[in-house]
Amino acid sequence: MASPAALKRTRLLVPVLLLALVLGIAVSALTATTRTPPVILGASADVEGGLARIQGVIPLEVDGWMPSTPTPVLSDPPGKDLHRVRILLELTAMEEEGLFFDPSHYTVSALGSGSWGAVWSSPAPAEARQGETVDAVLVFELPDRAIDLTLELPGGPGLALGPGHHRGGS
Repeated sequence: MASPAALKRTRLLVPVLLLALVLGIAVSALTATTRTPPVILGASADVEGGLARIQGVIPLEVDGWMPSTPTPVLSDPPGKDLHRVRILLELTAMEEEGLFFDPSHYTVSALGSGSWGAVWSSPAPAEARQGETVDAVLVFELPDRAIDLTLELPGGPGLALGPGHHRGGS
């Protein structure tokens, strides 16, 4: 038969283990959902080799913009509950080694909803020497009701898109 001291330790050990388990789960959930806050719309953010700034976030249905060369991906309407957004991005090479732009390294993320790659972009991968700029156009298909959208940058904190990308009534 177990001693009274052993029973008392066992009764105390179970709640302590349960508390440790609950705290461990809570800490892992909090760290999994935190992300670096994006830079506000219109401000510049550091990227590898320079600075990036959003000059415009324009829903395609607002101005009917299409690239000068027809492209099949933009000819068809966007998917269900999606809309297309054109992001005008200015990249300025500040470092001596310059800046490299590859559109495949840029995605849009939403708080708790995932991320999306560009469905169309211009220019193709390009380099800029110190002091030069790359003016890029990135078109994304984004959920109509996504919130807290951020353009994720290589080597940077991301740029907030603001609420202007939403269609009226969405």
